Amino acid sequence: MELFPPLVAQVMLVLVGVIGIVSLVVGAYNSSILISGRRQFLKIEVLEQDIAKLQQEIKELKSKQLPVEESQPVAIVPPEPDPLESTGAEEVWAEFLKDYNNLAASMDVPKALEACETFAGTHQLTFLICLDHAAQENGMISPKFGEVKQLAESNYWAWAVPETGGAFVVVPNPLHDYDEKLHTEGGMKETFASNYESGICKEIKVRLPAKFQNRKGTWKIIQPGVIKVK
Repeated sequence: MELFPPLVAQVMLVLVGVIGIVSLVVGAYNSSILISGRRQFLKIEVLEQDIAKLQQEIKELKSKQLPVEESQPVAIVPPEPDPLESTGAEEVWAEFLKDYNNLAASMDVPKALEACETFAGTHQLTFLICLDHAAQENGMISPKFGEVKQLAESNYWAWAVPETGGAFVVVPNPLHDYDEKLHTEGGMKETFASNYESGICKEIKVRLPAKFQNRKGTWKIIQPGVIKVK
């Protein structure tokens, strides 16, 4: 005698099968959760170990650090002294300047060139011209000057101040009229402060000579001078 009708038995078998499958799925899901949790726990444990190791290395590095040395004061190089001021040379070139201004005031005499040549020979002057009046526009500190042999070709006369190691006082060549070209292209406006505005000036008086330095043939303005023209 059968306990259940065939239809009921089949339904029960299906239910048992479904329940078994569900149990397997639930079991697999629980297993995956456990495995995932275990892996996550292992990752956290490894991370904590790495952090502890890093902290230990930092402590070791700090213990090995050398004490910071105090910064040494930077030595300040004093500016190069003006050789004309450090030797009391003003009185020396003052006499030269007086003689020059007397000569410059007599350029209207017939033998002015001969008088200038005598003056230049007596004071052993060096004759200069401005080679590049736009040197400052090209990034240089001052105009570029060069030596010439002939007095008449020069625009500047340089007198070597005794016992100053290359220091010179510089004055304009009084033979030349002072005009716009000499003022702008001849380097005069960079070498001397003046009252010049325009036109041609026949007379020149130096109130303060320009100070130059000559080192191995390179001429440089140390201090501009002051002139008056009319």
